[in-house]
Amino acid sequence: MRLDEFEEIYHRFQPDVYRFLLRLTGYEKLTAEELTQETFYQAFLSFGKFRGECAMRTWLFQIAKNVCGKYLRREMRQRGIAEKQNPEALPPPGEALEQNEMLEIMRQLILELDEPAKSVVQYRLYSGTGYAEIARLLHIKPNTAAVIYNRTVAKLRKVLKERYDYEI
Repeated sequence: MRLDEFEEIYHRFQPDVYRFLLRLTGYEKLTAEELTQETFYQAFLSFGKFRGECAMRTWLFQIAKNVCGKYLRREMRQRGIAEKQNPEALPPPGEALEQNEMLEIMRQLILELDEPAKSVVQYRLYSGTGYAEIARLLHIKPNTAAVIYNRTVAKLRKVLKERYDYEI
């Protein structure tokens, strides 16, 4: 692939990938920017593997999701070590705004979902990907993707209400 072709792909899809990662990271702008760059770096390295079975945007979202997952696993390991070494470094309770708390709780609940529910919800909520594209990506039927999404969202609403008294 020529560099100018890849630059065109970058300029076309960078805003979508950034917004997707912004949501996945809980609206941490610097982290989302860094992961966006890593996503396009990984895409450049593996562009020869792109078979065109899905849209370019969807392929980039898949790379972004993998890059973010790797980052979050590494971050959780490092935070766990840091919290064990210095528990006073944790922020005092009640410091975060209620809405940010709810978004973080929701993000955590989504991360804890089993597949394919987790992927369906992430693609649908974080990037607005349609059911047909999700179905192609996950090798399921579009109706199955829609059912999984609707059931999972209903389950998440119930958990948010019962555990945290949040309503969405």
